[in-house]
Amino acid sequence: MTRCEYLENLLPIIYPNFYVAKDEDSNELVFWDLGEHHILNKAKIADKTQCEAFINHIHLFNKVGIKNKNSVIKIGVNIAKNLLKSLISIFPDKKFVVFLEVNVNDSTIIRFHQIWENEPLYIDIKGFKDKNVEIFEFKN
Repeated sequence: MTRCEYLENLLPIIYPNFYVAKDEDSNELVFWDLGEHHILNKAKIADKTQCEAFINHIHLFNKVGIKNKNSVIKIGVNIAKNLLKSLISIFPDKKFVVFLEVNVNDSTIIRFHQIWENEPLYIDIKGFKDKNVEIFEFKN
């Protein structure tokens, strides 16, 4: 992969874009535009949180190891904050949560979803217990 291709792959993270699809109840679901638009317009969505969180995730790093953990957290936290800032700017009337999951032995994942009334967050970080994984939560 050339440097240009590598940097081009980072564009959705550096400068995120989004698209909206409405479910059968006209709820507006927000999705990260990663080049693949999921056709969900007018679909029946039982769990909007699950749907958004599943689609709206990126694996930032794989198997970062303990020696790189602090750097990965620093990079990931800044990406998460930038993502939340972009979401708030584009959708000022919606509430979002962004999660950063850092697993030194597996993947580092960033994901987001709207905060939907009567639906729990995708991850309950207070109840989450895995000594190999750290989860950070950012909300507006």
